[in-house]
Amino acid sequence: MDPLWLYVLVFVFGYVTCQTFYFIKSTRVSLKLMKSSRVIYLLMMAKAMENYKIAEGVMLTYLNESEQNQDVINNFTNSIETERQSFKKKSIDSLISNTPSTFKDIVGFHDWNSAMEYLLLHQDEAFKFWRIEE
Repeated sequence: MDPLWLYVLVFVFGYVTCQTFYFIKSTRVSLKLMKSSRVIYLLMMAKAMENYKIAEGVMLTYLNESEQNQDVINNFTNSIETERQSFKKKSIDSLISNTPSTFKDIVGFHDWNSAMEYLLLHQDEAFKFWRIEE
């Protein structure tokens, strides 16, 4: 008697095992890709904040050299600070809202300060992206 059913069971077991390992590997790669994209996004936002600070310094230098009164300088400082805070909030809110609901639990931050802590925690990945030696 030919055990045909045994061959079919071995084939089905092999197929299911292969699909399971493929699913596990693709899930791991997906999670790593999402983590890397968050780190790169936060790195870009930190660079943007650095540019905000440079632009503020340049403008303050210009205002001081052109001998503007203190009210103009204070208004500029207040408006740039308001814009900077708005940028921080919108950038983090945008990242969190664009994260699929399945992965919202593993984001790792909820505001700008915790996002910068997250970036410091994963700074080796950011350095690899920019190819910077520590």
